[in-house]
Amino acid sequence: MLLAATMLAGTPARAQQGGGNPPTPTVATAANPDQTTAADPQSQPEAAPQPEGDIVVTGFRQSYADAIRSKRNDIAITDGISSDGLGRFPDLNVGEALQRVPGVQINREAEGRNATINLRGLPGEYARLTLNGVAFAEPILTEAAPLGAFNADIFSSIVIDKSPLANAQSGGLSGNVDLQIAPALSRKEGGFTKAALEYNQLGDKFAPAATVGYNHLFSDSFGVFAVLAYKKENFRRDTVQFNSYSSFSAAQAQVNASTLGSYYAPSAACPSCTGSTSTGGVLYNSQLRQYSRLNPGNLYTGAAGAEWKPDDRTRVSLTGFYTDRRLPKTMQYISIISQNDASFLTPTSAPVKLDDGRYVVTDYDFTNPDARASTRRLGIRQSSWGLNGKAEWSDDSWRLSTVLTASRANNRSEETSIDFDRLQTASGNGGSGTLRTGAGDVGDMYYALAPQPLITSAVPAWIWGGLSDPTQYYNSATASARTNRFQLTGTQSYAENQLLAYQWDVERTFQDSVISGIQTGFRFEHNKFISQGYRTSGFGLQTQNIDGTFVRTAPVADDFFGGRLGTYSTNWQATRFDYALSKLLPVTLYPGGALSPAGFNIRYNDNNYALYNFTNQTDIAAGYAQVKYGFDVGGIRIRGNGGLRYEYARNTIDALDRISLTGTIGAPADFRTNTYKQSYGKLLPSFIVVADLTEKLLLRGAAYRTYVRPQPRQFTPSTIVGNPINGVYSLTLGNPDLKPYESTSFDASLEWYNRPNGIISIAAFQKRITGLIAQITDPTRLCPADGAALGLGNLRVNGDRCESDQIYTGGAVPTPFLVTAAGFVNQDNPVTVRGLEFNLQQSLDFLPGALRHLGGGFNYAFTGISGKTATGADATLPGVSKHNANVIGYYETDAGGIRLVYNIRSKYDLASAGTFTGAARQVKARGQLDLSASANLSDTVSLSFDAYNLTNAIRIEYENDPRLIRRADYDGRTFTVTARATF
Repeated sequence: MLLAATMLAGTPARAQQGGGNPPTPTVATAANPDQTTAADPQSQPEAAPQPEGDIVVTGFRQSYADAIRSKRNDIAITDGISSDGLGRFPDLNVGEALQRVPGVQINREAEGRNATINLRGLPGEYARLTLNGVAFAEPILTEAAPLGAFNADIFSSIVIDKSPLANAQSGGLSGNVDLQIAPALSRKEGGFTKAALEYNQLGDKFAPAATVGYNHLFSDSFGVFAVLAYKKENFRRDTVQFNSYSSFSAAQAQVNASTLGSYYAPSAACPSCTGSTSTGGVLYNSQLRQYSRLNPGNLYTGAAGAEWKPDDRTRVSLTGFYTDRRLPKTMQYISIISQNDASFLTPTSAPVKLDDGRYVVTDYDFTNPDARASTRRLGIRQSSWGLNGKAEWSDDSWRLSTVLTASRANNRSEETSIDFDRLQTASGNGGSGTLRTGAGDVGDMYYALAPQPLITSAVPAWIWGGLSDPTQYYNSATASARTNRFQLTGTQSYAENQLLAYQWDVERTFQDSVISGIQTGFRFEHNKFISQGYRTSGFGLQTQNIDGTFVRTAPVADDFFGGRLGTYSTNWQATRFDYALSKLLPVTLYPGGALSPAGFNIRYNDNNYALYNFTNQTDIAAGYAQVKYGFDVGGIRIRGNGGLRYEYARNTIDALDRISLTGTIGAPADFRTNTYKQSYGKLLPSFIVVADLTEKLLLRGAAYRTYVRPQPRQFTPSTIVGNPINGVYSLTLGNPDLKPYESTSFDASLEWYNRPNGIISIAAFQKRITGLIAQITDPTRLCPADGAALGLGNLRVNGDRCESDQIYTGGAVPTPFLVTAAGFVNQDNPVTVRGLEFNLQQSLDFLPGALRHLGGGFNYAFTGISGKTATGADATLPGVSKHNANVIGYYETDAGGIRLVYNIRSKYDLASAGTFTGAARQVKARGQLDLSASANLSDTVSLSFDAYNLTNAIRIEYENDPRLIRRADYDGRTFTVTARATF
């Protein structure tokens, strides 16, 4: 597919932010005849002379030319992408397409093709997503909005505003990502239809898609449009997770003294150890997971609008969209093999010294593993709708506009896990195997398990684990006799986001004056985030119906990882999920409890209930004023914009606090609702200057402040007190008073439009971020004097300990209860992000003969981070590569064209994400090659072919040293065939 790799902005909304020019008329673009963009013929770069009959101005070439022209005419520092001449975006989703833009990096660890992005070195939640320049409700849950929830066919372009002005929506610390839907009168009369078929090589899966759109102009003053899009989602990702590494115990070293003895100090457990090489021990992979995720579902998206222009001065429009992504039966098949001190391990290779000084054994045999076949159903639904009503009146001197926005979004995640386990025993459980990790080379991996099958469900009777173990069933009431375990548990998370806003703007323009315009306005915005969440127990299941038919060989075992993994284990079992549910349900209700929407008992004592059941409401009143200017200095035209925005926010949170615990599973009556309120004001100045150094050379500079409000579910407001263990309370403090984090930014851009349809530019930026949220455990900051409301009595700091006046009597002598607290605070230490972006884009139509059909570009971004965390460690922002580059080349004639795009990003850090992915780690550098080709069968019919990840790249995670591999993801290649017709 085709892509404008820099920017096609040029909409009336962006034109109004310029420095001294009135709103520009719209003209149809050859790149997309169904849409138009704003253009000022007097300010366009000189059109390239076109040889007669040979050089086309549609498709690739025109998209890039439009991008250059729009970037040149805009005041702000912007980039973006546009739909191609076939009415589509050129990638699998919006996030994949945006990675072509300088300063954007895609995070492929996001499962389900959710395609989160980093912008200018900052995670996706630091950017503000807008629709036609104004905010809407995003379908967020815990991170940034999943861009995979939007079908790009309804959008005309996507603009990234890297230096937002005072009238732009606040909240985009890294920038604003604006999804643009062209209004009816900016579209060409007529319609189009499109049909596509996607083929995912991994799993041999097909996914059809179709889009139909029509624009009808009743007259020059009134028009309507509608676009409906459907896409079948049917793709798969395979993963091998080297989930954790542990040290061989001293006893295991004794058994393997010839291999391990020189790495352990002599001890009673290992009298044969010498410690002659090291005394730090040797690591081995202590948990390995083969994991496959299948994502079947449907994406329904639509956009519609009407626009009326009763006279030359007045324009009224209504634009709306709806998207609904339904993945109700996403399946996760996981084989989990864990080793610990109860395992019998035999190293089959010598320890390898890693770059950080540690040693690891990469190959070993084992018996008595802890084995689990985990089958998980993950139901996902992400939906959003928005409606913008806009009215605008303008004449030669004045422009008045008003926008009313109503929007709502939902994000639902319902995971249910059914597991069957082979448990370890003192004498061995009969299981055995061999593992060779490949030391970072997944093609050299070897993995085998015995006996076949390793996991079975053929157990005569199951006994519930009880109140302290509510998700488990065992084949014996006696712990020493347990050899099999059955578990059913689940996590349900729901978020609803509501937004209602009113915005009013007025602009006065002046002719022949240094001050070319004054613009002011205000905005009222109501945001409400409603969160629900809990985990379920296995109480009350009809376990008497479980027999040997519940488990089968996993359906992904035969073609796992597309043959790229070396030798993996096909001794992989999975639950027949729907069959199992039909036998296990309905459940018996636990006394005093309630059932989840999935029909299972809720565990009220689990922290998910207290943490994630809350509402977070923020009402914002904002006002701004900005001055546009333009003047000449020594023959150089200086133009720009300076403004000031003030926002006042009032935040109200209603959250749960646990006041008691009925039994050990709990009930809703154990909680009470607390209300927390805070308010704050933010003064946000901005200044942008553009110097037209020559006709072809532009220099831009920008300085501005902005801020980001904390994502509600990332930093929950509830305080959780754990049950005391050996005289110690564990306390997780809620954080309803967290303030937004702010940034002071400086940007500069030097752009050389060396020839028509060509640009060479370099941009630099710096963002100094204050108030970042960090977790701390310092008792001097987290030991509240009054802990009575938490059931902890009065607290005091004693040295480096937080003590209660309650006395613990379970030890040798009575002592005060200790409190270990953790919480999130706005840290004092600033973090600075600096970056450099280079962009080269050229159309080679000046070359002779067939070479004139060539064109392409190259862009590169560097990002660096400096500063200290709250603990004094060097600051890092997960998911950010220092280096990211795109190489783009195309060849296009009037019959069609072909384009190749290669994207590569350097290694980057990831933060720990819990037990599923293991500890902090890095992602290896990765490159990917994509291809797009199109053929114009007639003036109205075209065909295209697209291929993604032709390099068949694998995504690799490791810990400090690539030989200590942690994870490998494989998506395989994807191919798409598309037919499009206009009418």
